[in-house]
Amino acid sequence: MKHKKFIKIIPLFLPALLLGEVTILDSIKIEEKTEKKTNSIEIDLEKIEQTQANSLFDLFKKDSSTQVGGAASNTQRIYLRGVESSNLNISLDGAKQGKNIFQHRGNELGVNPDLLKVVDVKTSPDASKGGALGGSIQMSTKDAQDFAKNDKTKGVILKTGYNTNSNTKLGSATAYQVIDKNFGIYTNISGVNNDNYKDGKNNEVYGTAYKDRDYLLKFSMLDVKEQDLKITINQNENSGDFQWGRLGSDTGIHDPNGSNPLEKIISTTTNYTIQHNYNPSNLINLDSDLNLTKVEVDRKTNKKKYENENIGLKVQNHFDFDISNTKNRVSIGTELQNEDTKGSFDPNTLDVAITKYAPTSSQNKALFIQNQTTINDLNIYYGLRFDDYEFETGLGKAKDNTFSPNIGFDYALTSNSLVYANYGKSSRMSGIIPFTWLTNIKKDTTYSKDLEAEKSARYEVGYKYTKQNTFVNDDYIGFDMNIFKTNIKDLIVSKDVRCVAGVCGSGEGGRTLQDIYNSSNEFESKGFEIKTIYNYDIFTTSLSYTKIDASDITDNSTGYIGVNEQSSIRRIGAYDSKKFVWNTGIELTNSLFVDYSLNAIKGIDNEFLKRAGYVTHDVSMKYKPSISSSWTYFAAVNNLTDKYYGSHSTIAATNNADSYRREMGRDFRISAKYEF
Repeated sequence: MKHKKFIKIIPLFLPALLLGEVTILDSIKIEEKTEKKTNSIEIDLEKIEQTQANSLFDLFKKDSSTQVGGAASNTQRIYLRGVESSNLNISLDGAKQGKNIFQHRGNELGVNPDLLKVVDVKTSPDASKGGALGGSIQMSTKDAQDFAKNDKTKGVILKTGYNTNSNTKLGSATAYQVIDKNFGIYTNISGVNNDNYKDGKNNEVYGTAYKDRDYLLKFSMLDVKEQDLKITINQNENSGDFQWGRLGSDTGIHDPNGSNPLEKIISTTTNYTIQHNYNPSNLINLDSDLNLTKVEVDRKTNKKKYENENIGLKVQNHFDFDISNTKNRVSIGTELQNEDTKGSFDPNTLDVAITKYAPTSSQNKALFIQNQTTINDLNIYYGLRFDDYEFETGLGKAKDNTFSPNIGFDYALTSNSLVYANYGKSSRMSGIIPFTWLTNIKKDTTYSKDLEAEKSARYEVGYKYTKQNTFVNDDYIGFDMNIFKTNIKDLIVSKDVRCVAGVCGSGEGGRTLQDIYNSSNEFESKGFEIKTIYNYDIFTTSLSYTKIDASDITDNSTGYIGVNEQSSIRRIGAYDSKKFVWNTGIELTNSLFVDYSLNAIKGIDNEFLKRAGYVTHDVSMKYKPSISSSWTYFAAVNNLTDKYYGSHSTIAATNNADSYRREMGRDFRISAKYEF
């Protein structure tokens, strides 16, 4: 019967299938059948499990709005609409994530993707989310109650897998128990062991081997006297023989006897979170979050350690009430973030005589209000955030405060379509400077001018259409298009003591800092998106296209004549991008689901960057013998055609050079999950 339904819609798609090379120019992406909210990007976590994501970064590779650069696990970065992840508000169970560590290294982001329950990527401004210069990524882990199905109250889930390209071995064990459906606890231990991977030309890419270890313990009390309480402890440890900076860390080139040696580096991120909700009435819906994030970097070969610690407290209440013909939600809250950095005294050998060690700290106190008013077919969103900042380094203490307003709306033109728009500002006092740089400050030096908070302004206008029963009964079609722009100014950057021809570096190579100041350069990312989806019974297909124009900042961030590498792509934003994604899937039987993805990236050829475009193909499948079966099997092939390519958001060793790390070649992945 299911296949008879599918046959009904084949004539609708047959012309597109016969003219596949033409329709590839249209827009593409896959979403769920449920209606999508405006200003947000939903990640299908069930499909992520099927594609066998090995890291958090794998979640964002198959959406046209997001890019992942760096290739190696220790250098990867996420870009949302061209804005790099350290400029986003990223949290895991409320704990702050995404801190920059050093020079060519990526952000410290790690969790077993199989444990994630919600990944909410939001592009619109929100006064309750501080430091969201380019948007936010809010992630929540599963509760024990999510594992307990079919009246089971306890159980164990085991998973193992293997990937061919990098000789990857992975395993995971989860044990859970639920008492009276209200109280639950579970623990998970998982790990990934990777050798160096090979690119599309079968070249071994050095410095890409790694080990990941994830540990999680979570207690959840749900719906007890109008209260929810969740307590989580989780840790991600990433280790391997990597390069600590140096140009080779971007290229994957390694000379064991030369100037680019590898060293043993262990990076550990530990999160402690307590989340509580009390909701006895429409006027009392109180959320309280207390969290601690601790990032530790151990350069075991060189016997140096660094530590960054962030403590956060956030309390907000949602008031829901009706006045006349309006429905209202008013959310009022306060937030406190306190960050401290310390580490080994680690000056460059050329700077030993002029440096001193000083810990770094910053504090953010905030008050905010975020409202929603509904008048018939019109929803109005508006809010205001006040931030008070303190930022203290070896150069002294700096203070600033900002007001960040936002306003937006969506209006239903018909029962199937709406228009939406939003505008908002955001600010932050620390972010893109790697925290290990801030421990090397030149003695008796102060800020050259008053330091101000970084600021952003975001704009978006869009149209959305959704309809059921368009071609056949119970089908679903969705269309969303928008234009957007993000502008970031007053970026806090650093200047080191190495100056050549009047141009100073920003701290590369461990050089000592002599100043921290607001850059006169502004970064802007603007563009448009077109996304469409069609679902019918056992079949789903989606297309998405995102075009981004980024303002390239042509500063010399290294201090070396002729290099002129842009710091913007490291910690601010990516280059121009035209990305097209097609996802399509079909449930062949009640037990077997197959999915295909195409990613097409247009090449770049301008005065700043020259890189070829590329097209990659991925196939995955999921097989569960029966609904009651304890076994689930997964198989996938990534980069099916063994394409030799590199992400456009991966840093090059030199400007316009071909020396940048290529992505993984063809990779076969298999895994199995057993539940009892």
